[in-house]
Amino acid sequence: MTDKEKLIAFEKYMRDKGLEEETIEFNLLVVKLLINRVLVYFNETLETIDSFTFEEFTDMVSVINSELGGRDGIPRMLDAMLELTEFLKINKFIKGGKIAHYKRMFNNAEYYLEKYDRLMGKRDDTKDFIKEITTNNFSKFVIRNCEYVNNYDFKTMILLEKILNDIPLESYEKNEETDIFIKFLIQNNLVFYDKNIIEVTKKGRALSRLDIDERYAGILYLMLFKTNWGNIVDNSNFDILKIRDILISIFNKNNEIKINVNEMIKIDEKNSLIEIASERFRLASIEAMTKGGCILDLCFVNMGLIEIRANNGCLIYKVTELGKQVLGNLYKDMVYQMKSRIESINIAIRDKKYERAEKKIFEFLMIYGGNNIVWDYLGQLLIFNKKYEEAYTVLKNAYESSSKRGNAVKTVLYHLVLVARKLKLKDEVQIYETKLSSLDRVK
Repeated sequence: MTDKEKLIAFEKYMRDKGLEEETIEFNLLVVKLLINRVLVYFNETLETIDSFTFEEFTDMVSVINSELGGRDGIPRMLDAMLELTEFLKINKFIKGGKIAHYKRMFNNAEYYLEKYDRLMGKRDDTKDFIKEITTNNFSKFVIRNCEYVNNYDFKTMILLEKILNDIPLESYEKNEETDIFIKFLIQNNLVFYDKNIIEVTKKGRALSRLDIDERYAGILYLMLFKTNWGNIVDNSNFDILKIRDILISIFNKNNEIKINVNEMIKIDEKNSLIEIASERFRLASIEAMTKGGCILDLCFVNMGLIEIRANNGCLIYKVTELGKQVLGNLYKDMVYQMKSRIESINIAIRDKKYERAEKKIFEFLMIYGGNNIVWDYLGQLLIFNKKYEEAYTVLKNAYESSSKRGNAVKTVLYHLVLVARKLKLKDEVQIYETKLSSLDRVK
């Protein structure tokens, strides 16, 4: 049977199989191009395709670009060749070793994609990628602090090892977090799907050969700095920096936070403004984000930075030793961000853009927690809007949690006196005026 006759039989085979018309037409085009542009010149047939002739075919990037959809068409080309292989096998045109050879050749999508990139003048950036994720300042700091940590025990790293080494996942590992993690790996070009099977890329293989501490640091760096999680969780407003900064601001001062679950729904209306800056509210806000709990587990809990456990109706959040070091290192950058945000609030108030200032204040409090300067700005806005009772609550809280020194507390006391007068709280006016005057004498 000639190749032309095989082509007619191949079309009938695909139609009998029920393939979509578009797929049939594409597969026929691939095989026709292979026959007419390569095989006839080497006196080869569909039964005698070897590595050399198929290399010649895949060298023809101009044909691939004009006829087969360019780079995106390469996986489809290989699927067409695998379909042809099945047809040739069923009809006994090829047997045994030849079948295995065809399948190995046509299953190597990554090789042909990389080859296409080389021929198109795109440089392989695997080495640069590995260098970037392991030798930046953050990763180097993490690697140094992993010396006495067994990263193999962390659930996310266990998942990574299995995926990069083609180890089947246990049934309990097939969940929403795993799906998100695979999307994370795909976005960072570490794996890709080929006919619903996860295939590891060259970058993924290079990552898998690294020392465990370098592998851990590289993944954490990608998670916290390089990944667009909004695309992964289908929420353009999702920002992992918000989760990161909430955890930094809380565990920079605390090793452990205990939350009574029953009290979470009992927020005192009078103190609701204060509550939004509390640790329990901010931790709850992470869980309230779309996929926030999954990202918290995947990138922090299952990376060995935070521990969460339930005990007698309470949730206990605890920072690990490694987490303390990592979050403490990130705190240095966060301090600059906090100062920048406070200055932007000040500018908005100065320019009388009060709605913008209020929005920025609440964003600050819900991420970074209470800050006396920010509380004072909020107090000023509440006074401006004649919400004196709320202003008094906010300013009193700011004073009671302050260091009782410096210009910040003096400004808070000044506004406390002002709002106490508005509320006709004579005793409080006298108390805060005395405190204010004592600060003036000290100065």
